[in-house]
Amino acid sequence: YRADFELPMPMPMPEPEPESEPEPESEPEPEPEAKPEPEPEPEMEPEPEPEGPLLAPEFQIFTPPFFVGYLNGMSSLIESGVSGQCQSRERIGIDAWHMSEARWHRVCPQGGLSYRPTGNVAATLSELDVLLTGGRLSPKSKATVESAVANSPPGRRLQAAQQAIAMTAEFNTLGDPLPKETPRPPPSESPPTDSTEYKAVVMMFLAGGADTFNMIVPQDCNLYKEYRSIRTDLLLEPRELIKFTTAGQTCSNFGVHARFQFLKSLYDKGQAAFIANIGNLAVPIKDKFHYRNVQRCHGLFSHSDQQNGAQTLKCQDMGTAAKGTGGRIADALAQGKKGLRTTSFSLAGTSIWPQGFATQREIVDSRLGSGRFEGYERWRYTIDNITAQRHGNVYAEAYASAFLDAIETTEKVGQALAGVQTATTYPTPSGLDRQLNQIAKLMRTRDARKAERDFFFITTGGWDMHSNMKQNLDRKFNEIDGALRRFVAEMEGQKIWDKVVFVTESEFARTLDSNGGGSDHAWAGNHFIIGGGINGGRIMNKFPAALRAGNDHDLGRGRMIPEFPWESMMVPLADWLGVSADQEAMTFPNLARFNRTQHIIPTHALFKEGGSGGDRSSGGEGGRGNGGSR
Repeated sequence: YRADFELPMPMPMPEPEPESEPEPESEPEPEPEAKPEPEPEPEMEPEPEPEGPLLAPEFQIFTPPFFVGYLNGMSSLIESGVSGQCQSRERIGIDAWHMSEARWHRVCPQGGLSYRPTGNVAATLSELDVLLTGGRLSPKSKATVESAVANSPPGRRLQAAQQAIAMTAEFNTLGDPLPKETPRPPPSESPPTDSTEYKAVVMMFLAGGADTFNMIVPQDCNLYKEYRSIRTDLLLEPRELIKFTTAGQTCSNFGVHARFQFLKSLYDKGQAAFIANIGNLAVPIKDKFHYRNVQRCHGLFSHSDQQNGAQTLKCQDMGTAAKGTGGRIADALAQGKKGLRTTSFSLAGTSIWPQGFATQREIVDSRLGSGRFEGYERWRYTIDNITAQRHGNVYAEAYASAFLDAIETTEKVGQALAGVQTATTYPTPSGLDRQLNQIAKLMRTRDARKAERDFFFITTGGWDMHSNMKQNLDRKFNEIDGALRRFVAEMEGQKIWDKVVFVTESEFARTLDSNGGGSDHAWAGNHFIIGGGINGGRIMNKFPAALRAGNDHDLGRGRMIPEFPWESMMVPLADWLGVSADQEAMTFPNLARFNRTQHIIPTHALFKEGGSGGDRSSGGEGGRGNGGSR
């Protein structure tokens, strides 16, 4: 897990102790002058790590589905003990058996909490406070626990006390909780709007660095000869590709990987386009010589750093303080003139892409949807009191905030998904299918949620193919093509395919050169965008003019420098969703560094329907030239 969970408040630092006066030192003898060493090549040197916010990696896995599972597990432990498959709600422990009278018998329960009270209620609560929190329960937490006990049946008061204490910040964190007098304000609800227009974006992240130069391949031109020469044992023969045509590229004919039969059918309908020569860029880079003298992304070729860069579109910064691209677009739409009702979902845990400054990602489990705390109705009052309490201790405060977010997210999504069926018979043979099936169900609830703009972030892993690349890529592309076929059929069944855009990203592509069966971390790659409203049937941006080893964009072994930033496709997508021109600078912090005409695809070129309007012909001064749209 990446250690990039930002705590909600700064940790106070101790005052430095005054230093004693240093003793005077004798002057050192001058050392003989050494001969100057030649400067090393500035290529791929480690970047300085700036000071960032305080981080708590343990909160990286503290997602709503896991937190609710923890609550249900603790409830089961308190109520039923360690019981395996003994009719308990949660399976805590193993399935144990014992032999008696020549027959096997299941051990139920296998164990339980052994504490038994010896005094009155006040004495019991005092003992439990010492046993479970080290005597750290604040007065407000004690009052909450006492209320939960008082409202429980006489025979269940011990379990009620244990459950209530197990939900407090004191039980789940260390140190003085430092409770504050002012309670946490209730979450603000967006006022309902009159608009019924709905649009949605699904971002699929190919985690691990996908080898997308075998997704689309030039055909019937010199560029294919260069491709064959550098790819060696990784190359695709024409028989392994499905040929298609495009305009405005060095080659008129290309081939898409043979496994992408359904994607090719969408391309033929004008509902799919390929986005070429794209990747993380802080500024335009003209060639490998220019590369040495301009600002570059932090941690090039590093999985975690480049994933952050692709998902925040501020790759020059370490970490995720810039928040995610999808989240910032959602912020702009919610805060714009129309005040659109936006929701941002993650089916990939705490990934940053769907998280904005104001927009909070709602984390959904692809298998369970939004698992819910089974005792919520019974414990609602207790949970409200625990999560309303604010703390000076950063860990206690982070716990309470995460608790509130988990309950709100799982209850809201759980209620929306209850009883929802897809519009088509929707099989889920793979993990990717399960994620898209959940998205389809969430879209099905759009009217009940009064949704106007939805953002969905999913990941599919296994793309770090340092070996067996061709075989593994064949399998992964086949999985994606089948999942797309089922998802598009569902979108058509829901009659919203023209309102949905599905797009892919990856942290980087792979070396064109083989390492002997696989490819290694590189940079520029190729991706696709599909949707019923796409103006497709072509390759957007300019495919690299050369693929031969040592070309002016090759950093070595076919590590190609991208000519186009992720903004080239995300800016027109934001425009299509309704982000206005005056919001772009906040939504895309690096946009002014690029030339709009050269580096950004016009909205009318990518979509059949125009965007939010306004004059967007001008851009930054990052580059000069023409093209870039096809």
